[in-house]
Amino acid sequence: MFTVHYNATISPDHVRLTNIATGQTVARAAPRPFSSQHRMIADPEAAALFLGNLIREVEGRKRWLRLFPTINVTISGEPRTKLDQEEVKHLFVNQGFVRVRVD
Repeated sequence: MFTVHYNATISPDHVRLTNIATGQTVARAAPRPFSSQHRMIADPEAAALFLGNLIREVEGRKRWLRLFPTINVTISGEPRTKLDQEEVKHLFVNQGFVRVRVD
């Protein structure tokens, strides 16, 4: 088991995820939109499925060995409200991250 640290940038219907230790980065637009004109996470289910797929792509089978994964998330673009920050944090916590910092 090992600790894994990530950086992520989330913008409307797009996420860029980087494993800090390996430098591996995956950046994709969501096949199913999860943002709306007024909210970054308008469809939590679509966002969770999309983010889960990105994590699997970066980690592969090692995702089962990670211990205390942490992430720094930057919200880019509009909308960007306090609610967006809370929903983005909730999204990453539900994906198994134990420490999530949202800017």
